Amino acid sequence: MIAIQFGFYIVDSSILDYMDLEGWVFFAASCVSHASQFALVPYLLSLLFLLCRYRKTALVVQIIGVVLLSVLNYLNSQVFSIYHFHINGFVLSMVFGKGAGEIFNFDILLYLKEVGLFAVVAAVVVGVWYLSHRFWLWRRKAYAWLMVGIFVGSMLYAHLWHVYAAFYQHQSVMKSATLLPYYFPTTSNGLLLKWGFKQPRGMGNTQGRHSTDLQYPIHPLEAEKPDSLPNIVVILIDSWNRRALTPECMPHTYQFAKQNQWYTNHTSGSNGTRSGVFSLFFGLSCYYWESFEPAHVQPLLIQRLQALGYDIHTYPSATWADPPFGRVIFGGVPGIRTETEGKTALDRDTRITNLFISDVEGRKDKKKPFFSFLFFDLPHSFELPADKNTRFQPAWAFADYTKLNNNMDPTPFWNLYRNTCYQDDLLLGRVFETLKKQGLLENTLVIITGDHSQEFNENHRNYWGHNSNFSIHQIGVPMIWHVPGQQPHQYAHRTTHYDVVPTLMKEYLGVKNPEDDYSMGRLMTDSSPRLWQIVGSNLNYAFIIDKDSILEKTPQGSLDVYDSKMNPVKNYTLPVKQFDKAVKQLNRFFK
Repeated sequence: MIAIQFGFYIVDSSILDYMDLEGWVFFAASCVSHASQFALVPYLLSLLFLLCRYRKTALVVQIIGVVLLSVLNYLNSQVFSIYHFHINGFVLSMVFGKGAGEIFNFDILLYLKEVGLFAVVAAVVVGVWYLSHRFWLWRRKAYAWLMVGIFVGSMLYAHLWHVYAAFYQHQSVMKSATLLPYYFPTTSNGLLLKWGFKQPRGMGNTQGRHSTDLQYPIHPLEAEKPDSLPNIVVILIDSWNRRALTPECMPHTYQFAKQNQWYTNHTSGSNGTRSGVFSLFFGLSCYYWESFEPAHVQPLLIQRLQALGYDIHTYPSATWADPPFGRVIFGGVPGIRTETEGKTALDRDTRITNLFISDVEGRKDKKKPFFSFLFFDLPHSFELPADKNTRFQPAWAFADYTKLNNNMDPTPFWNLYRNTCYQDDLLLGRVFETLKKQGLLENTLVIITGDHSQEFNENHRNYWGHNSNFSIHQIGVPMIWHVPGQQPHQYAHRTTHYDVVPTLMKEYLGVKNPEDDYSMGRLMTDSSPRLWQIVGSNLNYAFIIDKDSILEKTPQGSLDVYDSKMNPVKNYTLPVKQFDKAVKQLNRFFK
């Protein structure tokens, strides 16, 4: 019954346009396997009563459990059709919270309809149980083993086939999987790459179909070619904590910041690498990754650079195998570098610096503008040879995560991190000096930031590293712009990674559309207040509001509310009308 309900999720969905035989077989197997796991819950509850010889009670418990699951699934399908996500803590707060009447006004007839539906579902469940019981009396163990075989076989097929389909980007499989509530089929891109399989690159479509469930951009871009095009250099430092940008720790980068446009209240689009990089290049939340990746949607920024004839070069320190930035961000760019040789992060960071400098020095006679993306990894790795780990002491020799607790002194760990930042700063100093010597600072935009931050228990809530909360200590990163001809200035208003794309497109690349046609951002210099700011991915995301309060939807679907210092906020009243507007804005790139 639940599997049939799952099947109806696709009926009114634009994903129908993608479906082929492979997709339908996978979706059917997924519906059966996922539904069997849902139905296992009331079955196990009834089994407890059955073992105690309460047969009638066991039957009643199982039937009521399946009825509730079926009704909940029906309600979830309604939520999904409106908001493009499944029932979670936000939805429950909107429906049952104090401000629910501002959005949801249910007529008495609607309540009667839902009660009638409940009764019909209950009758159907009883009927299905009766048929199942008759089959059991007829076939006994043969029937039971057949059902177990179908459930287990469907689960193995669905997960193994999704491993293959996710690697080779089969849209019908990947997109149909997103329809089922809290369904997370297996992927194993890293293992397949290790075994020698090759992932596809490029923008191609599956049998000529395109992203019919998406409208990105909302309106086609209107643009004209500017009279002059600047070179653009984007430098990303993995896990860059704002507190590391000091004259003692990063003297070259600090001096560069003081001499240029320094945005001191900047945040990434997330607390992790995949989401942070996605937000920087798309100007959108990583909430859209699961839809954009199988549809081969490329960043409009990269497409615009290509249309204007830019030479595009990438310099990644860590490999781009997983997350697959080489495909998702730069899939339409031929010949880009997706990995760099080197035994350690310092070796690789040094190599990408040398490669970039060599390429820049070789551009003296080239007239085409260039776009370069350097991605440093050392602060993320925490690995340094002993002779490089000396500037700040005492310092750990390596990151000993077994020692982390809420009462420990973070200084040795923090000093190890600062020593990694110092080594990268020496490399950045060489980059700045090369750009200056080559005269490129006169016609080159230089953007320096991080993909996310790295927390060292600043809130004293025993949080370390990243990917564990959405406080400013994990999403707040430095942001520096060198804009030729502009005087040094520090900006204190809130800016985000979402603002980089619209600023580049509108100010330098000739795009005329309003910023919200293709991004969630605004111009970097726009100091107007931000009522809502989303961070995270489709599975785990949060809205940042009111002096950095955090409304987080956890992977389990619950709603957790924290203040800016990660103290839980009890009895929070969700501003329903504002939140409803924010969610619809979040989903505006879906049709």
